[in-house]
Amino acid sequence: MSFLKTRILGMLAWALALLYGTFVMLYLTCQYVRGKITTSITRDVPPPCLHDPLLGRHKFFRLKQNMKLHYVESGNHENPLVILIHGSPDFWFTWRKQIPALSTDYWVVALDLRGCGDSEGPYFRTQYTTAELASDVAELIRLLVAKPAHLVCAGAGGQVGWHMAYHYPHLISKLVLIHSPHPYIIRHHFHQAWSHYLKAWYLIFLKLPLLPEVAAHANDSGVIDKYLKKLVKTKAVDEEDVEAYKFAFSRKEDWTGTFHILRSLDLKPLDSTEPLPDVITKPTLLIMGDEDTLMPLETAYRSAEYVERITIKPVQGPGYLCHVSDAQQVNTILGNFLRELPWKPLSPLEPSKSSSTLVGRVMGASLTAVSTTVNKTTGAFEMTKSIPGGLYGIAQATIKAAESKLGLE
Repeated sequence: MSFLKTRILGMLAWALALLYGTFVMLYLTCQYVRGKITTSITRDVPPPCLHDPLLGRHKFFRLKQNMKLHYVESGNHENPLVILIHGSPDFWFTWRKQIPALSTDYWVVALDLRGCGDSEGPYFRTQYTTAELASDVAELIRLLVAKPAHLVCAGAGGQVGWHMAYHYPHLISKLVLIHSPHPYIIRHHFHQAWSHYLKAWYLIFLKLPLLPEVAAHANDSGVIDKYLKKLVKTKAVDEEDVEAYKFAFSRKEDWTGTFHILRSLDLKPLDSTEPLPDVITKPTLLIMGDEDTLMPLETAYRSAEYVERITIKPVQGPGYLCHVSDAQQVNTILGNFLRELPWKPLSPLEPSKSSSTLVGRVMGASLTAVSTTVNKTTGAFEMTKSIPGGLYGIAQATIKAAESKLGLE
């Protein structure tokens, strides 16, 4: 992308942020005048679910930067370590349905990222970059064990997982990502169409200081009710769960850390001089929703371009909270993936013994880049990278055709 176009897109993003900010201010002002802005309820006592012994023990550790981070642990310390990294806005409690299921076979640690939940957070947004968050996770792993750990990451936390796979591969055994495509693919897709700026209005709105925190905190953190509305309707979340979130975000400043994480995401346009990312060699599972209009299923398949071996599991719905809405299915997928024996990379000339000729007919030349296995038991694509090229250019229509013919929908 040319320098001029990059500058134009940057200016457009700020113009949209100011426009969205103006709309939000007008809306809040009108609501206040009409007496529909309610004060937030003071919550000094956490709801019982946040101290449920079935979810584990609450602990803290201090970073070298003299910052105290909170985590919840469960399971036998002799078992393999699984680090759970939440998205944003969120905190450790998002993993309440995974912790009991995983702790029978693993030592499970659900971390509150800096500035979230009970973890301390710095003031400046520049201190919430993906690199800083990954450094925190790396420090935690080194503190707990002397061997690699499994990472399970959701949403914005998945970008921390990708960063760990590139910069701390020696600390990772397996990588699980829930609705979090490769960062290079996100940047490409985000700027691919003007409509994406409208769909991601909240990310652009967050470029503004303070106003997003005020808006989120209004009406007793009413944004939480909207965020969890569908899950409440389907009984995946109950009233006590909602209270847990409102307790965690009961003060206006509680929103700053989680918003800084989103503000610090690298969403700048790709530069034509920018080198392509290296290929990740760690076994990777990407669980992706099939109804997200901003990050469609296509971005998951394109992410396979930069992973040597990846299992892509589509699930119904938006996907970013599928570990809550479809906990049983996600827990089964997680358990199967984490229990798999270590795999040996195929040589460039060695075909997969279970490659499907149907996949070859559907995807054509794309399979010169990967050998593909369709797992009929889990309904997932399993791809083994062999030579450069391939899946990045597959059109979404082709992917949909593949899903239909392979029974993935």
